[in-house]
Amino acid sequence: MVKGSYPSRIARGHLTQQSIVSVCWKDEYGKRSIAEVAVEIAVDEAKRGVFETANNNRGTRIDEYQRLANNTLGQAWCAKFVFWCFEQAAVRVGAKNPLPKIFGAGQLEDWAIAQKKTVTIPTLGDVFVKEHRHVGLVAGRLMTGGTIQSVEGNTWAGTKFENRREGVYVLNNTKVVKCTFMRSA
Repeated sequence: MVKGSYPSRIARGHLTQQSIVSVCWKDEYGKRSIAEVAVEIAVDEAKRGVFETANNNRGTRIDEYQRLANNTLGQAWCAKFVFWCFEQAAVRVGAKNPLPKIFGAGQLEDWAIAQKKTVTIPTLGDVFVKEHRHVGLVAGRLMTGGTIQSVEGNTWAGTKFENRREGVYVLNNTKVVKCTFMRSA
């Protein structure tokens, strides 16, 4: 693996160079990894402002995630969002998506454990399962207080539950102790 710099495109907007992992890994040929590109795509989706239409697991872009995943609309879509990001990244780098078509958080976690894909120290591009029921992407370094920056779909930020607007968000409060982390490669 060769060390490389984080894409400047992600460093604009809500994320800063300092808030992202200072070193990203590239393969031995200097290409960006699928995981690195998946995070870039996920952050772009958050910046785009992807939201459910009525907190019903539906929306124009959300339906795209669901169609690619298993063509079933209206389901919880956090894992489908992560799969979609990895699928888009795989196409961009000319590789196969390393994630399985498993869209239940608990089932994805079980797969990662069985395949020995789990890691204890999260890094950029790792997939996480939080409390066996929610899936997201690690988008930054481990921060003080045991939290990570993440990009998550089918979630909300900064409001009471009854005032939520489900969508894709970059969050700074995902607690590491509540997560199982998996590395795709």
